[in-house]
Amino acid sequence: MPALTCIVGTGYVGMACVIGLAELGHSVHGYDVQLDRIERLRHGLTPYREAGIETLLRKHLAKGSVAFFDTLEAAATDAAIIVVAVGTPSRDDGSADLSAIETAIDALAALEFRRRPTIVIRSTVPPGTCDRFSERIERWGDLVYAPEFLREGSAVPDFLNPDRIVVGASTPGAAVPYVRLFEALQRPVLFTSRVNAELIKCCSNAFLALKISYANEVANLCDALYAGADDVLRGIGYDRRIGGDFLNPGIGFGGPCFEKDVKSIHHVAGQFQTGRELFSATLNVNASQPIRVVDVLEAELGDLAGREIGVWGLAFKSGTDDIRDSLAFRILDDLGRRGARVLAFDPAVPVAPLQNHCRLVPSALDAASADALLVLTEWPMFAQIDPHEYAPLVRQGLVIDGRNVLDAHRVINAGLRYRGVGRRTEPIGESVAATPLAAAY
Repeated sequence: MPALTCIVGTGYVGMACVIGLAELGHSVHGYDVQLDRIERLRHGLTPYREAGIETLLRKHLAKGSVAFFDTLEAAATDAAIIVVAVGTPSRDDGSADLSAIETAIDALAALEFRRRPTIVIRSTVPPGTCDRFSERIERWGDLVYAPEFLREGSAVPDFLNPDRIVVGASTPGAAVPYVRLFEALQRPVLFTSRVNAELIKCCSNAFLALKISYANEVANLCDALYAGADDVLRGIGYDRRIGGDFLNPGIGFGGPCFEKDVKSIHHVAGQFQTGRELFSATLNVNASQPIRVVDVLEAELGDLAGREIGVWGLAFKSGTDDIRDSLAFRILDDLGRRGARVLAFDPAVPVAPLQNHCRLVPSALDAASADALLVLTEWPMFAQIDPHEYAPLVRQGLVIDGRNVLDAHRVINAGLRYRGVGRRTEPIGESVAATPLAAAY
């Protein structure tokens, strides 16, 4: 009989654990302090958007392999393995706020378990965190750090198809109960120390963020030289030593992970007075990239005061409704500071905390009824809209594609001016002035 596993926290990491472990044949209890979320989960409604996840949740609720609890005692006391997957957001100084993990550990320490549990931290934490927690936990349980490598929008498939399983523990034996949960996957397992596992997670995300900032620096250089970043970055990515993943220019990286994790490791490096120039550069490039979009818009239209700007996309990436730390909102804020009004549409975001200068509209074409159109999330549906449908609506005929998701030539053929990130769209040999982003007329 598989050991019962309890998941503390039902965000995208926690829910991927719940569904993924149930798919592997395990019995899973889910717990969250948000009681309304627990009630929705009991009815098969997930807290975030991902293709197929609600179907899987309802399947396992019907089978009885998954159950959700509104008290930690009911969820956890019979569990052999307890996975803590709660948020660790950034503080103002870049350090990670670990209060939710500490609250969870204190609540678990107050319980009387049927057996000595294995406590698995899956939240992203700064290196050294779990070793500091060990005294508080190892009197009544074994402590393991097992970082997640999940992408929002495909968290369950990523859970079930990991590149590797990283497990940090004081001894390999302490990690065995957790690793056995994944035997059916037959994936490589790296046993290491807890601090090493924490560094693997933080530095993996920092490296991916670095690749995105690098791609944006290359694209910006391509703009200045009137070159084509699509071909340049594709040529770089074909080198198997480098790889093409995350070499995609745009408005920068947002969301709840990359920026937070780079800030966290940057903060830790500062505490230990070690080199952190690459972390700083990654953050600096990412901070400036969204502002370039508004600078280009202003260069094209002149003073933005009183202008109406259409926006396609608010989620930090396609495939999710997550707007946490979305760079689209930084662009909206900058538009407001420059006096523009915004009509915004996102297919996955029916409500959003917008400022007075912004309002949500019900369709992409409603958002396009503006002076110019900005594309800020790479939803495939935006590329599928015939540009001839929105060309008559965009009053100044300008489209700025901050995600390079549109077909530039289709947009141009519809009579619009197209601005991509590092894209060359004019005929080869045409003489034009260098501009901040590649232009097409």
